[in-house]
Amino acid sequence: MIAILRGDFRGREVSLARALLESGVRALEVSTVSPEYALVIRRMADALGPQVAVGVGTVLNTEHVAAAADAGACFMVAPNTNAAVIANARDAGLAVFPGAYSPTEILEAMECGADAVKLFPAVTLGPDYVRALRGPLPGVRLIPTGGINFENISRYFEAGAWAVAVGSELVRSDESDLDGWANLRQRARRFVELVPKRNA
Repeated sequence: MIAILRGDFRGREVSLARALLESGVRALEVSTVSPEYALVIRRMADALGPQVAVGVGTVLNTEHVAAAADAGACFMVAPNTNAAVIANARDAGLAVFPGAYSPTEILEAMECGADAVKLFPAVTLGPDYVRALRGPLPGVRLIPTGGINFENISRYFEAGAWAVAVGSELVRSDESDLDGWANLRQRARRFVELVPKRNA
């Protein structure tokens, strides 16, 4: 499960990341729409090192890739498939998860070098769409994103999702950390409990 961090965390990103890590979340995606996203990535990567995979999301151009790679990101997520961005990210040593919607777009993403494909917006497609795609595209790693919640996360995995990405259902930028991120920790643990345990 990838936790999407989007918004202004006003210097609280390391404590937030640590709360997620301690609750079992091992992959964090910092969106480029967040203020000083590269600095946020650097602070989390420096503080938590190999314990957590820190990546960049909402990647729209090669400038985003360069800034995130320099900051220590290890993967990138995009809302679309852009061959130049994918090639640039692979050259920078990042795992690449571009966005796609239709079978044609998914195959295009794979042909461009995607390691997995962000299926977005998943909420308009549902788990049955993932299951249907697994028939003709059994080898494609799909990451449903958008609208993943406690009620449907298990259905996406049962349908064949390789991973899921969870945004505001998990991480809320206006939440206080005065309580040690207690509410965040509770939500994170609940999500993690619903993620299948596997080696691959």
